[in-house]
Amino acid sequence: MAKLLSSFFILQATSSAAAFLPKFPRLTPLLFNKMSSSSQIAAILESPSAERNKGPIYDMVLGSKVFPTLMENNDNNKIRVLELAAGCGVHSTYFASTALADGMSIEWHPSDPDLEARLSIDARVERDNLADSIRPANGWILGKAGGTACNDGHRDKGDAGANNSGVGGIEADYSQYHNYFDLVTCINMIHIAPWEATVGLFECAGKTLRKGGILLCYGPYKIGGTAVESNLNFDRSLKSRDSRWGVRNLEDVIEVAKKEGLTFDSYIEMPANNLSVLFRKD
Repeated sequence: MAKLLSSFFILQATSSAAAFLPKFPRLTPLLFNKMSSSSQIAAILESPSAERNKGPIYDMVLGSKVFPTLMENNDNNKIRVLELAAGCGVHSTYFASTALADGMSIEWHPSDPDLEARLSIDARVERDNLADSIRPANGWILGKAGGTACNDGHRDKGDAGANNSGVGGIEADYSQYHNYFDLVTCINMIHIAPWEATVGLFECAGKTLRKGGILLCYGPYKIGGTAVESNLNFDRSLKSRDSRWGVRNLEDVIEVAKKEGLTFDSYIEMPANNLSVLFRKD
């Protein structure tokens, strides 16, 4: 039996989940082939938080800092992005379409262990005619319990990724994508998933980013063990819902990054007391 991927991709799929295909752009259990408009609408999920933060993240971080930096040393003239915990696809379509409008060439790979999230992502891509730039959503699971931004909205189901047809991969397939991506993003996951998902996130980024590539993590953090009162209240609320969740100490996250060859670069203060934290692969 083929050796399974290391701990950050744990196979939790049921027997009905599709097999990990050999080409990453085709890694998905369900694809949309000329969906009807009614089918698209039925599949699309909404995320108010993603709608609120998509503009600031692009304007303050991606468009003004990250993409220009990546393009300075890019032999492909194309930015390859892996979006982990992609949720319902609001960020996928907005970031990719805005980058295209800014004149960039984008190859965007959304990933989420939640099946309904992946259906929503693919429906949004089909609706917005972005299939040339956004690959079908894949179901990689980060850590033992997964990790999905869908827990940040109205679809709180406890264990992220559990029983939702997430798929893992075999080393022979996955090795093709070592050092492949220019950018990995993970937005609003770290605080609403078990700590194992954060460890899995950095293991994934450490392997899939090219040298000099960037990891962007967005969300609330504590610094020096404390935060503004609203984030401390949010931390208590998260832990009351699931003791494994919570607003993380930035210093602890940085230590995990170091173990995977990722150096803390900087953080940018964002609206609603969030941070955009940037790491670079050594």
